[in-house]
Amino acid sequence: MISVNEALHILKENLPHPRIVQLPLQDAFSRRLADDLLSPEPSPRYTSSAMDGFAVRWADLGNLEETGQVLLKIAGESQAGLPYCKTVAEGEAIRISTGAMLPDGADTVVRVEDTEEVQDSVLILRCKKRGQDVRYMGEEFPAGARILHKGQVIKARQIALLSAVGLSSIPVYAQPRVSLFITGTELAHHGDGKIKPYQVRDSNAPMLQSAILEAGAEVVECLHVRDDLDSTIAQMTEALSNGSDIILCSGGVSVGRHDHVKAAAEQVGFKELFWKIRQKPGKPLYVAKRDRTLLFGLPGNPVSAFMCFQNFVMPSLAALQGVELLKTVTSAVAEVPVANTGKRTDFIRVDITNEPNAAPSFRPIDRQGSHMLTSIVEADGYIAIEPGCCLQAGELADVFVF
Repeated sequence: MISVNEALHILKENLPHPRIVQLPLQDAFSRRLADDLLSPEPSPRYTSSAMDGFAVRWADLGNLEETGQVLLKIAGESQAGLPYCKTVAEGEAIRISTGAMLPDGADTVVRVEDTEEVQDSVLILRCKKRGQDVRYMGEEFPAGARILHKGQVIKARQIALLSAVGLSSIPVYAQPRVSLFITGTELAHHGDGKIKPYQVRDSNAPMLQSAILEAGAEVVECLHVRDDLDSTIAQMTEALSNGSDIILCSGGVSVGRHDHVKAAAEQVGFKELFWKIRQKPGKPLYVAKRDRTLLFGLPGNPVSAFMCFQNFVMPSLAALQGVELLKTVTSAVAEVPVANTGKRTDFIRVDITNEPNAAPSFRPIDRQGSHMLTSIVEADGYIAIEPGCCLQAGELADVFVF
């Protein structure tokens, strides 16, 4: 039996390299960037007007402060999408719309409310400075500027920016592919109304499917596997053929006569990385590897399975997406003393309190039993306390947020 830190180190040394795919922008939502992105063009793409008004030469407004007005001839119009293609000459003004290209020769925009039109001319009444209300080409960023960083998640805001600079496809990390096996003859479907007195409704399948999706991965298949060796071997072989990055088994990893996950894994070519960890809950965790596929044998107990997923499977799914963490780790103050008098690392589920103008604090929830799903539902996260350690009230600790 090894420590939690030893297990995490072994797992880190055996993580497969993430796969990178080039996806059309519309298919890249919620994926993580596999490289920095540089803009192929400047933003704005051209110099334009920030207001409706008139594009003028600042040199023609030299007497405005003395006379209070300057009369210019309206020589044309620049609309968004329909620019004025001539050069603005001395004494001319060009009617211009917001977003329209600033014509050559002009260097200033006078707002329409600061003018009066007189037949085919315009009277300029006010203008504060040269370059007023002009949006200059490249003032946001030049061509070649880094606009998004490797590892960023592509959401609506990022899609808007990438579309604006003309990037139609981007490199992202491929979604990790996960096959999920739920073992246990005693399990009944969670939607069954009436079940036998000796049956238990399956909570692991829906829980782990949701956890996989929450981690940004894809559930390739979710199967209920009978408690016999041949069925377990057959399903593992199929999962290897469908390109699964991770095979996730729930149950069947202990030492009972009907626990077949470990034996089946060895028969299909998996090499054991570790089995059994000095932790509570989740001691019988089994992890093995074949080529680039990792196999996690989670305990069948739902809380133990969930905690093992959080502490071991989640970092693996993060690495397959080019990042170290997918969840938040926050520093918080213990509200009460928290001790571990046992011989295993204890994953203690805690409730986090956030008050204005104060550091976050936490306290263990009342029910910590590994068979009690409320111990993860009512908790905001968990702390890892080593054997023989005690956190005093007021002491800081890392809280792994669910």
